[in-house]
Amino acid sequence: MRINLRAGVVLLAVSSVLAGPGHADRAEDEAALRTLKTETWPAIYASNDAEALDAFLADDFVLIAGGSVTPKAKEVDWMRNNPWDAPEDFRYDVEGVVFIGPDAAIVYGRGLSTRATENGAPCAHSYWSSNTIRRENDRWRPVSSHVSDVTCDPLAP
Repeated sequence: MRINLRAGVVLLAVSSVLAGPGHADRAEDEAALRTLKTETWPAIYASNDAEALDAFLADDFVLIAGGSVTPKAKEVDWMRNNPWDAPEDFRYDVEGVVFIGPDAAIVYGRGLSTRATENGAPCAHSYWSSNTIRRENDRWRPVSSHVSDVTCDPLAP
């Protein structure tokens, strides 16, 4: 019996270490990350607030899209110089959150909206993205965003 009790205590101690600090808050962290990606980030782009974007993105942020890599400074400058008319029906559906440590996660999913093609015809716009987000000083900040499979399928008249 004494051996089983010791084994149980050791197992409990090891599982506590493997869970890591803050593991009990994982659900809160996931909720915060989902809100960041579905509400906070889109709101910054919709409001064309370059200063908010600068404060929001990590200093080492990179955007990987369309065959190129854009550092944070260029993304912030792009927003400053190119007011964006955000689609009213834009939404981001989080497919999942993968924690890669106590202070880092990948949030992946799909952006959807109605837009117009180059000739002005309405289309169903969609893309997939994976976003690496790191906690710095108790605040989650995007480190990278990889956007792929951008489509704009024509809508029936």
